[in-house]
Amino acid sequence: MVVEAKLGKMRWGRAIVAAVFVLAVAGCSTLPGQGTSRAMITMTDQVANDENVTRDFALVPVTPAVIGKVGAPVKGGFAGSLSSRSTSSAGTRIRVGDRLTVRIWESSPEGLFSTVEQKSSAIPVIVSNDGNINIPYVGNLPVIGLTVDQVRSQVADGLRGKAVDPEVSVILEKGGAQSVTVVGDARAPGRFDIPASGLRLLDAVATAGGATQPTHDMEVSLVRGSSVARARLDEVISTGSANVWLQPRDTVQLLHKPRTFSAFGAVSKPSQYPFGTETVTLAEAISKVGGLDDKTADDSGVFLFRFEHQARVQSTGVKLPDRAYSDGVPTIYWVDMNSPEAIFMTQAFAMRDKDVLFVANAPSTDLAKFVAIVAATLALAS
Repeated sequence: MVVEAKLGKMRWGRAIVAAVFVLAVAGCSTLPGQGTSRAMITMTDQVANDENVTRDFALVPVTPAVIGKVGAPVKGGFAGSLSSRSTSSAGTRIRVGDRLTVRIWESSPEGLFSTVEQKSSAIPVIVSNDGNINIPYVGNLPVIGLTVDQVRSQVADGLRGKAVDPEVSVILEKGGAQSVTVVGDARAPGRFDIPASGLRLLDAVATAGGATQPTHDMEVSLVRGSSVARARLDEVISTGSANVWLQPRDTVQLLHKPRTFSAFGAVSKPSQYPFGTETVTLAEAISKVGGLDDKTADDSGVFLFRFEHQARVQSTGVKLPDRAYSDGVPTIYWVDMNSPEAIFMTQAFAMRDKDVLFVANAPSTDLAKFVAIVAATLALAS
């Protein structure tokens, strides 16, 4: 009876081993892992030349030539028409709600606006909703869109033949429509008047006390009517064309928005990481995550996932995928760290906000998992 029991256990153990072997032959993809394998990613690219195969992403092997095309950081700046209309100061133009002080001098104390004690009169006016101001003995004057000098000329023309040798000055007072608003993560947000010389974006930020956080962690938005433009504050500082001229009633919003990247797979410390500096290279990102895991990483399977600009993907000579996204072209950059020049290339490859760094498992890792399963199975069968 004892011999038969032992024979039964042996048969049962062989059956389990045989079943596990069948699973192994079917492929190690049934084993638990930290993500897709290098073979699965690169095989997709190998069949991409077949027109019958649908590509879901662009796979770009990182080479020195590719680094020259896409390695440098992308400067965002302000997009489209909002920037083009703000490249120079338009000068001060009168708007609804502006406060003006019109002062009129006359050479005779018997004039309309002069007395023995005072040869001038100051007339405060506010531009009405219909765009007019009212001056005694002149009547309503349309002033919307005029400069201060043009308003002065109109008042002087209206007083000819009525006042005694009139001299006119017009002063645009503070607290009117010639102002911008700074909100968000500024040290002293508020409403600020635009001086006659004009006001640039960085001037407004400085007037509001500056940002509460480092510039590389700040996003600045410029709202003008129904148009909105956004840029990183450090890019506005480093790019002169992004420091646009502001217009009355513009709103500037400062938002604390740190750039981050995520890392997972066979890395030492999978997590989400802040940039912490103005720029981060791929080499620095790998260092931040503690490097590749010595026990599980496939050195030839380091991948960077991002939505890339179409023109940048096309510049690498890689075929665009069939699937399109509003965020850009789904792109995977592939780095073989076994290459001696890989370290130099990763130093010249700039990370971007929301990039995903993934390191594939080495094939031996799946084999080790399989061996562990077989060993545990044999232990249960014994």
